[in-house]
Amino acid sequence: MTAARQVFVALVVALLLVVATVAALQYRTLHVTRARLAAVAPSAVDVGFAQFMSLHHQQAVVMAQLMRDDESSAVANLAQSIIGAQLLELGEMRGWLRLWNKPFFPESRAMSWMLLGDDPPSQALAQYLLDCEASPTGMPGLATDQQLNRLRSLQGLARSRLFLELMLAHHEGGIPMARFAAKNARIHAVRRVASNIVLEQTKEVAGIRVMLHAIRSVPSSD
Repeated sequence: MTAARQVFVALVVALLLVVATVAALQYRTLHVTRARLAAVAPSAVDVGFAQFMSLHHQQAVVMAQLMRDDESSAVANLAQSIIGAQLLELGEMRGWLRLWNKPFFPESRAMSWMLLGDDPPSQALAQYLLDCEASPTGMPGLATDQQLNRLRSLQGLARSRLFLELMLAHHEGGIPMARFAAKNARIHAVRRVASNIVLEQTKEVAGIRVMLHAIRSVPSSD
């Protein structure tokens, strides 16, 4: 083999190595890009949580707006706090749904997305889902139209008491949903909001219990 041919062969081999290296890098880049896109795409848990917790927050805001001028400053402050926090979270969740091109409202009342966690459903989760099926509103703690109408019709201490009772049940019914999403949602922002909901509503539950105890200890005017 002549020297010129040896140089030519060496150049061809080098070129093939470069092409192979570039192809390998492109394949790796494409694989990483697809993985990142898959990580960003919402799972059924992300979508289900955003839709159902939006409904949950929407009702909490409606109830709280009725109590902003309550005679009890503690109840009025609680109502204002709920409105402020949950309107922000509601806006964020609906922003996700719009970004994902998903409807604001779920197509059915079924909470089947809560069966899609990383672990098999616990006994507590199974019971929660049974409670969802048995609830007339589709979620434990979600107030009925009759309860909301009664809240609107009451005044004074009776209204404060009913509001606290309804909001206590409302929070206790929503916390398991948020706790599930905090653990099983795919998207970091969803897990963050769900975790915040668990923390803030757990604190509010403790405060509501204290206020309810104080109101129930007041002698009836009847």
